[in-house]
Amino acid sequence: MEFTQSGDVLAGRYQLTDLLSESREGRFWRAQDAVLGRPVAVHVLDSRDERAPRLMAAARNSAAVGDPRMLRVLDAAQTDQVAYVVNEWGEGSSLENALAAGGPLSPQEAAWIASEVADLLVLAHDQGHAHGRLNPEAVLLDDLGAVRVIGFGVDAALHGIDPDTRDSQRRDRVDAVGVLYAALTGKWAGETLSSMPPAPRDHGRVLRPRQVRAGVPRPLDDLCDRVLGSGAEMPPLTAAELHSALAGFSGEPTAPLNRPTSVDEETQAMAPPAQAEPAEAQAASNAIGVAPDAVRPQRQRPSAPPPMQDPTPSKPLFADETPGYVAPQRPQQAPPARRPVAPDASYNGWQGPWTGANVPIAEEPDYNSKPGANWLRIAMGVGLVVLVLIAGSIAWNIVSDDPDTTAENPGTGNNGGDTTAEAKPAPIKGITAKDLDPHGDPPSEYPDLVAGVVDGKDDPVTNWRTSTYKDQIGDSPRSLKPGVGVVLNLKGDYAVDSLKFRMVGEPTDISVYVGDSPWTGDPSGAPAAKGSVGAEGEIKLDDAPEGSFVLVWLTGLPTGDGGYRAEVKEIEVLGTPVS
Repeated sequence: MEFTQSGDVLAGRYQLTDLLSESREGRFWRAQDAVLGRPVAVHVLDSRDERAPRLMAAARNSAAVGDPRMLRVLDAAQTDQVAYVVNEWGEGSSLENALAAGGPLSPQEAAWIASEVADLLVLAHDQGHAHGRLNPEAVLLDDLGAVRVIGFGVDAALHGIDPDTRDSQRRDRVDAVGVLYAALTGKWAGETLSSMPPAPRDHGRVLRPRQVRAGVPRPLDDLCDRVLGSGAEMPPLTAAELHSALAGFSGEPTAPLNRPTSVDEETQAMAPPAQAEPAEAQAASNAIGVAPDAVRPQRQRPSAPPPMQDPTPSKPLFADETPGYVAPQRPQQAPPARRPVAPDASYNGWQGPWTGANVPIAEEPDYNSKPGANWLRIAMGVGLVVLVLIAGSIAWNIVSDDPDTTAENPGTGNNGGDTTAEAKPAPIKGITAKDLDPHGDPPSEYPDLVAGVVDGKDDPVTNWRTSTYKDQIGDSPRSLKPGVGVVLNLKGDYAVDSLKFRMVGEPTDISVYVGDSPWTGDPSGAPAAKGSVGAEGEIKLDDAPEGSFVLVWLTGLPTGDGGYRAEVKEIEVLGTPVS
């Protein structure tokens, strides 16, 4: 195939400059449009390749969708020698690399990104088209703060997948929720291959986001589980239903998605090559570029091309790593002028710039007023204040004499008892317990005694204990097993505040997990809290995670009786009901 070297000119117009990726003889180039003087991205295939007709069809269909959230198809043609597709050049950071560099996003940011992707799918699917290979590498957060989707249809065609099928549309919907899952957890649970770490699974089923990361709101957790987990037997959701659910949660974003980029800023492909084989996974894209701090996300706002007179683009999504290349800096726009606001007179520490523009103009004095009238008014005001203070003191003494008034009970009847105190964490009643030992043979630890940890009795006969091990458990290389534990069923949804323990022997190392379903294997993801307790101890959970199950996972046992063993008298869970 011709046009395989840097410097070759395609169609008398597009000068190939940098080979970005290559897959099954299909090449992806950065090029310079000699006519319009701007950078472009070019996919090139041999015209005899069986994928060429599908590539041309995907380019036409992508152009027909015409949504600004797609990187536009600018040109496409098939000659006797080659088939090629020209796309606009994008600037920004891929979602995959934004997550790798900065960690999971907030729930609102994650829902907004997935909502934008789903909204684009609604338009495309209504026209009978699909992306076909949607993953976090294909979602671009551009320099304007907007969401752009790259490789629409074209990437699937390059890998022998027909994007315009019902299965491709179904996979799009699953992968759109996979984008949400990835933004919430930093793990990938979609069907299309991705270089991101895979989502943890339990017996082949994707764990809920709330089991991987604390603090995920229940509507987003339920949506992910509905599409990626337990909802396999339920009717599939349409792209419109996905967008409606996500948009209803996220609303309009209020802050830019400014995510740090990777340090080395490696070259990334505009339409990332698919990871059809494991060897291709390492070639996935890396983020380059950070959205300006002053920009907030805006819907349907395409990134602007570089100035016509400047043949060298500012550093794009696929940065030029040629030695000596220095990306020109964009001029910073001056912030809009703001009318100064007078400082609050009650705040003496205000030291910001202030011109006095809002200071009220002093009123002209009343020269007709009688001398001494102001002093009389002041004296009357002081007397009124004294009377109010005396009345308040009398009322306070009456309230203080009320025998029903305490710090916890402000009074009843006429003494202010209508004030409703904020709900405080309290011991949760009616909890049941089940032992958990995934690595045991058999996989149990005294199941006949485990109910004793929540029976409220101080009877050694009902204490639950582990087996006596010759080696310590935990995550050290020489540990016998990762841990053993107790799964507590709260019999309802609670915001879990803390756990109190009464033990035999010390110390015992404990990690606490909160979720919406019971554990049957080793817990995954970060625990809600962890600590070490003695004969009595308490572990406080940050941010009071919500759930209906709590896993007390023992990762270090006290020594005794010739080995390592833990013995639990009682576990008390404190929390507040979730309405």
